Amino acid sequence: MAGSDRAPRQRLPTAVRVAQILEAALQVFSSKGYARSRIDDIAEAAGLSKGGIYTHFTSKEEIFGALLEQAIEPIQSALTPQPSLEPVTVDVLIRRLVAPRYESLADPKVVATMRLLLAEGAQAHGVMARLRQALIEPHMAEMDRLIKRGVKDGTLRRSVATRAPQLILSPAIQAMLETVIGGPDPKALVRQRRAHELMLREWLAPCKPTRPAEKSR
Repeated sequence: MAGSDRAPRQRLPTAVRVAQILEAALQVFSSKGYARSRIDDIAEAAGLSKGGIYTHFTSKEEIFGALLEQAIEPIQSALTPQPSLEPVTVDVLIRRLVAPRYESLADPKVVATMRLLLAEGAQAHGVMARLRQALIEPHMAEMDRLIKRGVKDGTLRRSVATRAPQLILSPAIQAMLETVIGGPDPKALVRQRRAHELMLREWLAPCKPTRPAEKSR
């Protein structure tokens, strides 16, 4: 009776298989560059057939987009609109806007994906346009909504940061660029995060009313 030494391929849950493909794609894109990478390369790195890749993704562009979505998902989920009308304080902005960005930089896959984005994003302008419309613009709109509500309720002080909300994110974006270009530096990230939070408190915390001076007797 003829036999085979090859073990049958294990049928994995879809989520596990997709994660396997994305990890392989990140390795391939990072080593070969997005433009020179092929679905065959990703299939080989993932230990799958080309058809196995196409079961989950229609193109390498879709895989690239999924990698970017995976990297920014923790940041997006932290700012998902919430039904409760929690007062929008500086602490809330730090928890929902600032902290997730610094925490994501502790993940080597996120750093590698951001490095890939900086190097290869122009090669996938269609993916970037769709990502901007589907994720980034709604994210910025929700941030703007939060800040306006805080100013209206008096829990945030009107300042240059409330008029130009992108400034609230600037130090974290700088930290991301430094990490992507120079490599992770956990101590530097801690210092930058603390300085970022202090800056937001100085910019946005409501001014405490001053006590009237006591009359001299």
